[in-house]
Amino acid sequence: MNHQDPNIVIIGMGTVGKVLASAFAKKRNARTYNLHLIGRTEQSTRDIAERIRDLFAMPALRHVCDARQTDSLIERLLEINPAIVINVATPDTHVSVMRACLEVGAHYLDTAVFELPGDFNVAAPWYNHELALREQFRQKGLTAILSIGFDPGVVNVFCAKVRNDYLDCIDSIDILCANAGVHNQFFATNFNAAVNLKELCENTGYWQQGAWHSSPPFSRSMAFNFPAIGMQKLYSVGHDEVHSLSVNIPEARIEFWMRVGDQFRSTFEVLKNVGMLSLAPIEVGAERISPLDFLARVLPSPQTFANEYRGTVCVGALISGTKMGKPETVFIHSVCNHEDCYQDLETQVTAYTTALPVMAATLLVLDGEWDVGTMVHPEELPPDPFLNRIRELGLNWHVTYPSSRPEPAFNT
Repeated sequence: MNHQDPNIVIIGMGTVGKVLASAFAKKRNARTYNLHLIGRTEQSTRDIAERIRDLFAMPALRHVCDARQTDSLIERLLEINPAIVINVATPDTHVSVMRACLEVGAHYLDTAVFELPGDFNVAAPWYNHELALREQFRQKGLTAILSIGFDPGVVNVFCAKVRNDYLDCIDSIDILCANAGVHNQFFATNFNAAVNLKELCENTGYWQQGAWHSSPPFSRSMAFNFPAIGMQKLYSVGHDEVHSLSVNIPEARIEFWMRVGDQFRSTFEVLKNVGMLSLAPIEVGAERISPLDFLARVLPSPQTFANEYRGTVCVGALISGTKMGKPETVFIHSVCNHEDCYQDLETQVTAYTTALPVMAATLLVLDGEWDVGTMVHPEELPPDPFLNRIRELGLNWHVTYPSSRPEPAFNT
């Protein structure tokens, strides 16, 4: 460890934490920094530290701490003296980690909105917990970038890029997420199962004509012909990025859409109908646990089948508006292959495309290009340095012009 190099702290030793640590180790090129890993258990930090040491000859210091305990985390961070803290732990840790960063003088990044395990159908707008701390970050000159994964994250930057360079006026933004990959699991999620399944149970929230609107789950759908994976059916789902984009591009209609395969949806409906997606705690032996949390424990972890995942994912922003007075539609997107992601960092697309944007943003903050000294969402920052950096790290993106724009349908 070089005491002159910046200390980068990663909190959360789950799938994304593992991939992120691997990315910092493998893709550092000529960069020098010290990597610190904080997890809730000794085993989780040891496994990841040993992996990046053995594969990439990158040392990392390990620390055990529950990030929800602010005072304990402050003690750890004071020992480390971090330049920046990356929080990829569960969403209920965000506020405590932010407060710790304010106390020790460190920049902050995360990949999703703050969320407590029992939250359900939280009223719009979101990010209230985080934004309550924005003035404190501004007063201390510290940068906090909220939700800088892929969706949310990269897609927010896509919107800023289109606003700057492709359209004079934006009328609508549809964030489209389609995973057309296949694996050998009968039923599994691509990230935290409790979070993923809960969001599919919730009402969808979308922004239209300057106001929030809501519909029941799976009640709004659309079909879109994606590059590389063709025509896919998508469902409207409440999602983080809609809540910041509605503030920063309020004139547009904004909605998030996700591909949900037929087998997944039918299994999901059975689980929901028999009560396995309930958030209400029940007694299981000596433990009180919600059926959803119990299900999340028994479902396969995304990392366990990453080596068997095959196929392609396309995620992007379908944006319509006008250019020089004429109607124009732009689809700015990324296409990733599960096999390529596994070959690079031994993971599947979802974790890969979450980790690399975080790494890019971290380097931009340390370099000063994204060090803005306050709390921001990704669409508030200059898009070009970030989009160039993720390409350098291996995450490409493209712009196409669809011949027609699909219209959402209401499913009765």
